Amino acid sequence: MKTDVCLITEGSYPFVVGGVSTWVHDLLTSLKDVSFSLVHIGVSRETAERPLYELPPNVLDFRRVHLMDTIQWRGPRAGRRREAWSDLERFIRDLSRGDHSLLPVMLRRFQPGVPDALTPYDIFHGREFWDILVRLYREHFDGFSFIDYFWTLRFIALPLFRVLYADIPDASLYHATCTGYAGLLGVLAGLRTRSPLVLTEHGIYTNERMIEITQAQWIYREKSDSPVPTRQLGALQNLWMRKFEVLSRIAYDHASAIFTLYEGNRQMQVLGGANPDRTALIPNGIDLPRFDDIYRRRRETPRSGPPMVALVGRVTPIKDVKTFIRAARMVIEERPDVRFYVLGTTDEDPAYFEECERLVRVLSLQKKVLFPGSVDMSEYYPRIDCLVLTSISEAQPFVLLEAMRAGVPVVCTNVGACAELVHGSGPEDEAIGRAGVVTNIRSPRETADAILGVLRDTDRAQAMGEAGHERVGRYYVRSRMIEAYRDVYQRYCGRGTLLRDHPAVWPDGENTPARVDG
Repeated sequence: MKTDVCLITEGSYPFVVGGVSTWVHDLLTSLKDVSFSLVHIGVSRETAERPLYELPPNVLDFRRVHLMDTIQWRGPRAGRRREAWSDLERFIRDLSRGDHSLLPVMLRRFQPGVPDALTPYDIFHGREFWDILVRLYREHFDGFSFIDYFWTLRFIALPLFRVLYADIPDASLYHATCTGYAGLLGVLAGLRTRSPLVLTEHGIYTNERMIEITQAQWIYREKSDSPVPTRQLGALQNLWMRKFEVLSRIAYDHASAIFTLYEGNRQMQVLGGANPDRTALIPNGIDLPRFDDIYRRRRETPRSGPPMVALVGRVTPIKDVKTFIRAARMVIEERPDVRFYVLGTTDEDPAYFEECERLVRVLSLQKKVLFPGSVDMSEYYPRIDCLVLTSISEAQPFVLLEAMRAGVPVVCTNVGACAELVHGSGPEDEAIGRAGVVTNIRSPRETADAILGVLRDTDRAQAMGEAGHERVGRYYVRSRMIEAYRDVYQRYCGRGTLLRDHPAVWPDGENTPARVDG
């Protein structure tokens, strides 16, 4: 069944709440006259989770790609052509220089059913590919552990084959929600079907992978002879990073249009190889009436009880919940009446959640810092005195938009578009006023001082809430975001041309309770 748009997600919708998933669900549920197919790229069948969103009726096809599942397929052994191996080695060498022009040729070289096609078995078990690896090792890694080099390349290659052999729905337009594996799948789908690809990056994929790679304990890193600490990546870390840089460049070069949330991100895309003429901004937006009701409740109902400071987001390293906990300890020294809440799922990274709980115990904060988990934020926003975001990486977080529209003063790190959201962008926006305080990452003292500043001065805190409410209402409106993507779909495939052949009854009322965004 051919759909208007095939939306390709990676590690997000419909299995993770918040952020990109919020945006995807808004698109699907708002563009009811557009038919969608959905492909989710995850890790493996063993780690597959249950969906956290109910797919709307206009999603006519849902498929999964598991990157680390084993590949058993092997083709006929006869008829291997020397040119195929020569093309593959040249393609690998070209990629190291940033040239992926042989990609269409390699797609044909690995096309299932072709008598002389190369197969995953040839790559993982064939002598010819072994010889290529040895030559590359001697040229670039001689003296380095061959075993670590060999297994790293196997783990780098396996997900690429899972994407290469993925069962892709037929669509008039492919829309990838990031570069990486999702972007590569969109490129392959576009090449096979001759349909256009558009790309939306919320956070810059290569930056997020860099953070993960530098922190990864499972990537071997050779010991340095230098007595001075270094920030340089090891050889195998560089291999992984180079892979993701190449995947992003491939997606940029093949996408008909490339979107992101704010100008800083767009400039980084251009630095990463995106054609400036194909880039554009579509900011996030929220449903204003949903949070205007919360705003009125905050203004009309005097708050009582201990002051409430909340971090809203998943309990994961990228949210740097530990900095929030350390800041809480510093605030408590001056204001022992304050209560701190971490509002977001705790099961995405159980080991990190356990570390956070341990830190709470070490700092004797068991009665001061609470982890309610995922909650209905419409019940919490009216009671929060200060919302805190200590993330080390963000794009244009929905949680800031929601809190600001609800009139909550915010404290956030200077990542992504956070400073732009809080301080404004341009003279007219900046004239509205500041909606909170921006701090440096991993700075518990700065975070604590900012929280204390908000709690001490109620007039200033109210002015921050008013500024945030006004800024979101003027610049970050959900309906504008939805219509911008409707225009994109209309431009590239003519939206709604296929859903009429597969009508679906849609229930009245599109608003759902506010959920934790992370």
